Amino acid sequence: MSEEQRDRREDLDHTQPGRGPVEHMRDWCVAQYKEFVAAVGFLSVLPMPGASRLFRTDRAEAQLVIGSAYFPLVGLLIAGLLALLPLVAGPYLPPLVLAALLVVAHILLTGGLHLDGLMDACDGLFGGRSRERKLEIMRDSRVGSFGVLGGASILLLKFALYASLERHHLVLALLMVLPAARWAMVLALRLFPSARPSGLGAAVRQVVTVPRTVFAALLALGIALAVGHLAGVAVWCTATLVALVLSLWVNRQLGGLTGDIYGALAETGEVCCLLLVVVLRF
Repeated sequence: MSEEQRDRREDLDHTQPGRGPVEHMRDWCVAQYKEFVAAVGFLSVLPMPGASRLFRTDRAEAQLVIGSAYFPLVGLLIAGLLALLPLVAGPYLPPLVLAALLVVAHILLTGGLHLDGLMDACDGLFGGRSRERKLEIMRDSRVGSFGVLGGASILLLKFALYASLERHHLVLALLMVLPAARWAMVLALRLFPSARPSGLGAAVRQVVTVPRTVFAALLALGIALAVGHLAGVAVWCTATLVALVLSLWVNRQLGGLTGDIYGALAETGEVCCLLLVVVLRF
């Protein structure tokens, strides 16, 4: 029996009545792992075991899976990898060099996805006069002057904020800030409409359900509370507030949000939360 035939047989077996609790639990675990793998693929370039098998299907219409409930967990995963730099190399590197390496490593782990979204969003929001022109500019793959300025500003701010924190605080800041910024993306996806009636953004919004949104909120809040206690709660609240304020402003400009805006929310939320950590010096 070929591998494709085995997969088809497993799908048929899953639909048969009278299956026990063990089988149902197995199916639930596979479904949750599929959601997590989808979230990792959506937010980073990290490879995940079994990804190709999970998303292979013989059906004519494949269901869109982005794993929005696990966005904060992906943020924690990326933060954990970044935290290895100050933990392992921090004692041997000057703070400025360490900060620069963290900025570069973050871009590499995410594939520059959020930064690219921020730059496109800056070009469209500040370079166009009408709603239609703003959306047209954001579709353009070329980067304009506003995009360059926005990207450079975010990178400069991250570098300065990283360099301003001691190693211990830097590790804790990463573990709090990155999950909170990914939660902000989920919140914006759920609350605000898509600026375009069709396309990936509109399709993605359909799968960000209320239970997934609540789970993402609690997951991000739990991570922040476990890592930073009251300071973590302040970081979570800041990420939430920044997402709401910016999304409301963009919604007035465009009549909804786009994929570029979600990336811009993540980048802006990270900088605002890092600034809060520097000010609090918890």
